[in-house]
Amino acid sequence: MVSQMMSLTVLSGPDEGMTKSYRQPRVTMGRDHRNDFVLTDGFVSNRHAELVVANGEILFRDLKSRHGSTVVSEEISKKLHNNDQPTHVPVRDGAEVQVGSTLIRLTIASAPETGRHSAELIDDERVKKTNQEAVDGEHLITTAHQPVQTINRRLQSADGRLAILFRLAGELNGLTALDEILDLIVETTFDAFPATNFFALTLGSDPELLSTQEPYMTRTRGQIPLPEDDAPLLSTSILRRVAESQDSVLFTKDSLGTEVTQSILDAQITACMCAPLVGQKSLLGLMQVDTRGRGTLFTRKDLELFNILASNAAFAIERARLTESIVEMFEGFVAASVNAIEARDPVTAGHSERVAHYTVSLAEVVNEIETGKLHDIYFDPDELRELRYAALLHDFGKIAVSENVLQKGARLPPETMRLIAQRFNTIKELAYRDWLRGHIRKLEAKEIGPDPGALAAIDKRYEEFCGELDEIYEWLQHISTKGFLEEKEIAKIRQLGEQTFRSFGGGLHPYLLPMEVKNLCIQKGTLNEEEWVEMRSHAALSESYLYQIPWSDELRQIPCIAGAHHEKLDGSGYPEGLAGEEIVPQVRMLTISDIFDALTASDRPYRKAASIDRALQILGWEADEKKLDAELVEVFGTIVIPKIKDDVPRPND
Repeated sequence: MVSQMMSLTVLSGPDEGMTKSYRQPRVTMGRDHRNDFVLTDGFVSNRHAELVVANGEILFRDLKSRHGSTVVSEEISKKLHNNDQPTHVPVRDGAEVQVGSTLIRLTIASAPETGRHSAELIDDERVKKTNQEAVDGEHLITTAHQPVQTINRRLQSADGRLAILFRLAGELNGLTALDEILDLIVETTFDAFPATNFFALTLGSDPELLSTQEPYMTRTRGQIPLPEDDAPLLSTSILRRVAESQDSVLFTKDSLGTEVTQSILDAQITACMCAPLVGQKSLLGLMQVDTRGRGTLFTRKDLELFNILASNAAFAIERARLTESIVEMFEGFVAASVNAIEARDPVTAGHSERVAHYTVSLAEVVNEIETGKLHDIYFDPDELRELRYAALLHDFGKIAVSENVLQKGARLPPETMRLIAQRFNTIKELAYRDWLRGHIRKLEAKEIGPDPGALAAIDKRYEEFCGELDEIYEWLQHISTKGFLEEKEIAKIRQLGEQTFRSFGGGLHPYLLPMEVKNLCIQKGTLNEEEWVEMRSHAALSESYLYQIPWSDELRQIPCIAGAHHEKLDGSGYPEGLAGEEIVPQVRMLTISDIFDALTASDRPYRKAASIDRALQILGWEADEKKLDAELVEVFGTIVIPKIKDDVPRPND
């Protein structure tokens, strides 16, 4: 058996058309690159299945894959799905295997004649032969729900409609939006079934509700309004039957029963097909078509093909729902991350949302520019979504910055200012004590005589000294929160740090400790050099942490965009010191928006919010110094700001 050649051909799915041949006792398949037959289908497991030559026959073995496998051979179908242990069935030449959304045909060169498969292939999942059953005294043709791969052998490959359905399977693989999926399914339905003039699809899993609720969507051929639009769909009993049995149904006008309404007669509904939309674990809904206005009929082969179409539709709808749930989950993750960041830094609450809004608004405006240097820049919907997420998460690294740095709203924190106040009170009392003791010594040494006004003079001197220290303290409080210090102010702080007082024990101590002088002398902002190093680390940390998230291909640039939002075109930014063309347009836009919001935010305790005009002026200066993209700054100020000005915080907001 090993001497024979096994060939695998992908009939439908992302790798459609791929063919490989093997002359070996074991052939593995899955998404992992170490498999013999590597598939790119996202619904295929890394190690999904294998073909094994054993005891003179070939076995298909499912390796506990996530979604299982279905094997069809000689009109017999078996579903293999066991998460606890591998399961297998023997296969023959021409067998077809469904793994994920991929349909594969097995060809065995010079395969010897063998008998039919053993009875173990036949179970509850076997393909049910088309049969006729009586409903309300009339005949309905039914067929069991089958996945795409269980194409009945009665459907000859010469039927051109099979090509339409296989093309649909391939096109559906590239879609995740439900509306786009349904539009494609409707278009394919009208192409594959010329007798069809009306299409309806209902979503849900409850058979009772599915038989009575309004369809999710309805379409007529060519979208031309027909006088029979008000004609009813199937009877509730038939709809419930399809939903409960999960069998597809073909019926004619006679099978509707004797109570045929005038609207059905007027609509010329002579035939209708209804198929269940069966997902991996549950019923997703019903799909039906009829011939209203045409007076034509459907055939048994039409029902088989319609059943296959419904399987394609169910798979795509389920995938769309999964994608939607993943998007919702990710949106929740991003929102939770932003909330976590802002919970650690309440001062900047709302900053990430505003920056994302400003950045995306700028990108959307750039998309509309048709002249100049920005003409060649365009962001598709996926890139806009990527940019929005990057902007929302640009400060993600702040989660690792210590709170005493992250929330430092003044050069000296409140607790340090309280210590200075206590120290100044001590200085006052020590000075008063020294003046009194000095006066007493002079009296004892008879250097001076009794003076009724001496104590009052000492009290006055004390009051003046207290006033001087109080003024110094108030000035220090102002300096601690001032945005920018002049050189003369810094010199005054250093001079104050050189002043000393003598403690109770006689030791000399400075009015201000070296650490206090160092922090009070910070010329711009509130962070000293060491604290700035820690604060600036948040950009690199954002990129590092975000890289640990398994982003999809269309979101893969989120880490590098978010991590570079403090880079400047002249190379003076951080963390990498990128310059010029090394900084992509998305980062340039994010940087402009980040600076603008930092300037206009009304909740920063260490400085007043700048007006929009003032913020734009500062952005202009940065552009003149080649730090920011001048064209983008111009567009931001002239076109974007008029659109978003109502969203910019005001001091009283």
